[in-house]
Amino acid sequence: MILYLHGFRSSPQSLKARLLGQAMARRGLSAQWACPQLPASPAAAMGLALECAQQALGRGLGPADLTVIGSSLGGFYATWLAERLGCRAVLLNPVVHAARDLATQVGSHRTYHGDAPFEFLPGYVDELGQAESTIHALTQPERYFLLAATGDEILDWREMQRRFAGCRQRIIAGGDHGISDFSAWLPEVLAFAGGARVVAPGVELGSWAALGPEAGGIRNQVFVHEQHVPPEEELDAMDDQCLHALARDASGRPIATGRLLPDGHIGRMAVDQAWRGRGIGSQVLQALIAAARDRGDGQVLLAAQLHARPFYARHGFVEEGGTFMDAGIPHRLMRRPL
Repeated sequence: MILYLHGFRSSPQSLKARLLGQAMARRGLSAQWACPQLPASPAAAMGLALECAQQALGRGLGPADLTVIGSSLGGFYATWLAERLGCRAVLLNPVVHAARDLATQVGSHRTYHGDAPFEFLPGYVDELGQAESTIHALTQPERYFLLAATGDEILDWREMQRRFAGCRQRIIAGGDHGISDFSAWLPEVLAFAGGARVVAPGVELGSWAALGPEAGGIRNQVFVHEQHVPPEEELDAMDDQCLHALARDASGRPIATGRLLPDGHIGRMAVDQAWRGRGIGSQVLQALIAAARDRGDGQVLLAAQLHARPFYARHGFVEEGGTFMDAGIPHRLMRRPL
């Protein structure tokens, strides 16, 4: 479930809200998407957000199933809600000192979308101050993901960076307050919302729903375009049952992937051509081995393309049996005890 909270003067018609809503619809998850129009009163806005979240939790979801995404003032609301409920939160150029920053906005305004008039009253600043006084140190920093642009023309990204120290952060060089290039960061936001977890610098583990759009792109490039594997053989019904690993470069671009099947098989190991020979494949493989060990598997095994056997041997895999063909490519079974 994703609950999106828009910023001051914004609405559910904002670019970020529309991109997220469309992405959820493409995944068949429209019923798990909520983006209410927030009232001007912070107390009323937070009350509405809490009501939406509680309705979701009342349908059998737990806090781990809920991610609140907040932009600007909505980021402040999202932090308040995440601390109250124990859910995940994604903060997009969030307001850190709400009462201080919004005190300058007392007066008459119009919304960005629809041009509807509204008043931001002096009492609303007091409501923000009251809410801010209830948010102390973040109780579980790993539940937060900060996306902040150094080119934010309204808020200071360094305050955001300090406020969310210890949390996952993506600091965008340049950019603007509205994160007009949000489409570039959408996959990473959705991966975090889907429950992907960071297991090493730049490496995440998660479901196909969380990581599939990006992992599938790497696999398509490596297996279909480079190795000429038929697309219908590259994708299979097992992806939804697997744990997937995804590695990113410093800018957040996906560069390598692999998957762990329920029976302990590791497969679909693929590294972007520009990153081969730089240890990225080892990071992905080690993350999958550790995940298998953590869930109690006694061994892992894989079908190695013949040229890749030395790579897997360096990680403790031992060959067994003869050569066999898979998708027209010769392979050898390799196994490693845990």
